[in-house]
Amino acid sequence: MKKVWLLFCGALIFFQLHTAHALPSGDLLPLEPTALVLAVSGRVSITNENRQTYDALPLHRLVPGHSIVLAKGARLSLMVRATGNRRVYQGPARLLLKDQFVSVRFGAQPTVQALTPLQHDIAEQWLVRYPRRGNQPEPRFLGLDVVSPKDGAMLLNRFPEFVFKGDLPREGSLLIFDGQGKRFWVQQLDDVRVHFPNSVEFGWGQNFTWEVRKLTGGRVLAGSFSIASEWTARNLLEARVPNLPSTPREDLAFYGMRLQLACAYEEASRIWESLGIVLDSTGRPRRLR
Repeated sequence: MKKVWLLFCGALIFFQLHTAHALPSGDLLPLEPTALVLAVSGRVSITNENRQTYDALPLHRLVPGHSIVLAKGARLSLMVRATGNRRVYQGPARLLLKDQFVSVRFGAQPTVQALTPLQHDIAEQWLVRYPRRGNQPEPRFLGLDVVSPKDGAMLLNRFPEFVFKGDLPREGSLLIFDGQGKRFWVQQLDDVRVHFPNSVEFGWGQNFTWEVRKLTGGRVLAGSFSIASEWTARNLLEARVPNLPSTPREDLAFYGMRLQLACAYEEASRIWESLGIVLDSTGRPRRLR
């Protein structure tokens, strides 16, 4: 009887371990990131749990099972969530991500530095806003899209500019509405770039929605944006990190995350470009071409 009970307990534990991350559909929940890549220089490659290998980029999220190889002279800076520290590894080295920590399988031990409370908070907010969702495709392009301002963007100035890509509707119009839903501006859309005359006053702290409509009245595209309050704009701009060769790439990454979390997408995109990356809608980095 005791033997049967032990076998039952063992089977129960096995079942719990293999269903802890399972969804009702049978899919697996994504693992919580152990670390976040802050900066990379030289050749650094990541191999995921599916044995796919790719170049490490700033803002890559690392989970248990990921392995990392640093070539000679390469440098990798990580934020390890369990400790709240920044760890810098120098190549040649080989690392393995485990639950809550990074194991050095070959090479020198990292140098460790505590993050500031603000940096730690920014990184944690980033991982909440952009959880790891696996390799999901980007939304399909349907013929017309807006490059700027991105939907939900907060602008740090009072001079918005619309930039579209794709095919504009024939004799279409751009309509902008204020926070109360009242028509704020209307003009015919005959160019992919729309500038506003100085007489159009976009006020600090105001919210707007917009639509692109066909001549017949059908809506083609819609979105929203806001103008930051003067305090918010000043606060974010005064925290600007100079993009100089001597500026630590980690500092740029944290400033970019801070801007993106505030929905200041236009300013954040300039930071990502300086780091050689672009982000998709899930916060996943791709090398800038």
